[in-house]
Amino acid sequence: MSSDIYNDNTYLNNNPDWHQEDSPFKVGKILQLLSRNNIPLKTICEIGCGSGEVVVQLASKLNPSIQYTGVDISEAAIAIAKKKETNNIHFQQTDITQSNNNIPYDLLLVIDVIEHIENYFEFLEKINNKGKYTLFHIPLDMCLWSLFREKMLIESKERVGHIHNFTEDFIISILQDKGYKIIDKIYTEPLLKERKLKRTIIHSIRHLLFSINKRFCTKTIGGYSVMILTENSAN
Repeated sequence: MSSDIYNDNTYLNNNPDWHQEDSPFKVGKILQLLSRNNIPLKTICEIGCGSGEVVVQLASKLNPSIQYTGVDISEAAIAIAKKKETNNIHFQQTDITQSNNNIPYDLLLVIDVIEHIENYFEFLEKINNKGKYTLFHIPLDMCLWSLFREKMLIESKERVGHIHNFTEDFIISILQDKGYKIIDKIYTEPLLKERKLKRTIIHSIRHLLFSINKRFCTKTIGGYSVMILTENSAN
């Protein structure tokens, strides 16, 4: 992962709360996906944990005996997360792809991460043996709407560091190529943070189209993400 914007305060200045206000929504979707699949959980690691709020929120909902680890390359993010540590929640500033730990976690969380990583192919290869299962959350930024309004993709790169843009079929194909068996997936809807009239109208149209045909909506007007639960082949 390119660490420049995550350690020179660029990302922190653009996103001072490190998106922790979105954590309850994301955790709700994680729980929805986990509840549909019988995954034994004793250890969970979130890669690219940011402020650590997803881990904290998840720990409040699942079995209290589960041990949680959050890792991130950003010193600023871990400084925020460290304040939230408990007996079963720990955070580390580290690059997990360089770790020699041979004991895989039961579940890896990779939530809105791979679109930030320069060489995500290598990243996917290196984390495969770090967990028995992985739960990815990936924005589907590439759609018909974004092709006509490319400035949205450029703004996303500059503000939140999205340097790759995916469609659902493409990222699933990549995951399978890298040894991840797809178990289950769900779409997650965009959160409406600005109440401007134009954005409200677009959001309403998007919501209506999604209720009619989910897949068609993600490929045309977009705005959605996909959450994918996989089994890792390296274990």
